[in-house]
Amino acid sequence: MNLIKPIVRRLLSPGEIAALRTLQTERAIASYHRSGLRRIRKQSLLRPARLNLGSGRHRKEGFLNVDLFPGGDVTLDLRLGLPFESDCCELIFSEHCFEHIDYPEPISLLFRECLRVLKPGGEFRFSVPGTEWPLTDYREGAEAPYFKACREHGWHPETCTTRLEHINYHFRQGTEHRFAYDLETAEKVLKAAGFIDVRPRAFDPSLDSKHRELGSLFVSARKPASQGTHAEVVG
Repeated sequence: MNLIKPIVRRLLSPGEIAALRTLQTERAIASYHRSGLRRIRKQSLLRPARLNLGSGRHRKEGFLNVDLFPGGDVTLDLRLGLPFESDCCELIFSEHCFEHIDYPEPISLLFRECLRVLKPGGEFRFSVPGTEWPLTDYREGAEAPYFKACREHGWHPETCTTRLEHINYHFRQGTEHRFAYDLETAEKVLKAAGFIDVRPRAFDPSLDSKHRELGSLFVSARKPASQGTHAEVVG
């Protein structure tokens, strides 16, 4: 393999190499997704009471922990929807996951799927990086609280030395972030999916990770109590 890499670099452009890497990643994701679907069916996990979407290795007790890559309970590509029965979940939780999914699609599909899977009156609680803070602090200069926090907490690489480099990293995180949220935008896409009572919420130490307390936008929403959805299970 080490002998092949220099040959590939000579024969292919940087764009072609990037495309091949993307294809390799997507094929791995598709394989993990199929494995997750098999596990859900084999272990009768079609009606989870609580979901933790994008769990990574931060598993939560009492939840079915779902992630793109191994580390949780099941591996699923959330861009394809949720392979669970309708009206089964009392709570769906997610922590710094949705910024990694393209907007307006397929994040809108995922939010509609969350609504479908929730019981009537069920709650949707999540956090994403808060974007209003860096934008408002930009005008205050490099010593504004946001930029101090970036340095003190090591949020961004040491190569980020200007305010706009920090803001670009917030938006992009290399190539990992696909969209940045403020409350207005989160409210728009959630209401379009059918959620009600969309509002900012406080950090919850019983649910949220301590290292996410600073710099996060915490949001809660509910499925209408009178709404039942019985659409076909995705997957």
